[in-house]
Amino acid sequence: MLKAYDIYKRIIRAMTKVLDVVIIILMLAMVAVVFYQVIMRQIFANPPMWGEQISVLFMVWFVFLGIVLGLEEDLHIGITMFVNMLPKQLMFPIEIFVNLLIGGLAVLYIRFGFNHFAFLWRTGAVMPVTGLPNAIYYLPVSLTGAMMILVLLGKIAEQIIKRKELPA
Repeated sequence: MLKAYDIYKRIIRAMTKVLDVVIIILMLAMVAVVFYQVIMRQIFANPPMWGEQISVLFMVWFVFLGIVLGLEEDLHIGITMFVNMLPKQLMFPIEIFVNLLIGGLAVLYIRFGFNHFAFLWRTGAVMPVTGLPNAIYYLPVSLTGAMMILVLLGKIAEQIIKRKELPA
């Protein structure tokens, strides 16, 4: 079991490294587009019409993908002060419950993100200036939900393994 868990953690680590690179690229691209937009507006008085749509699209993608990194690295908001005041035997079920709540949110991301994506894809709605499909705004929502579930499965497995390793 521990060998399977180690392989799983290596896969999650590889996924988060790839996400790190993708998020950095998206953020740099967004900054470059905004910089170009500002220069063109302030100096040349001819801003690109596509600049705002593309920069918002990059931002949506890197924010949602960043949620997965925040979850993996435990950067999300927690009420550890209250949890740490509880007896040790209550901490495990509370941690599992919190991860299940986050998992419920991930399921909602998958469901509603895919519903919006599929609806907009079927209708053929496009962004007015770029002509890109509006559906691509909702694709990272479903991807984030799926990756969150992968991360949460590893976190729950880690909590169970740690619990078994604790002295009675």
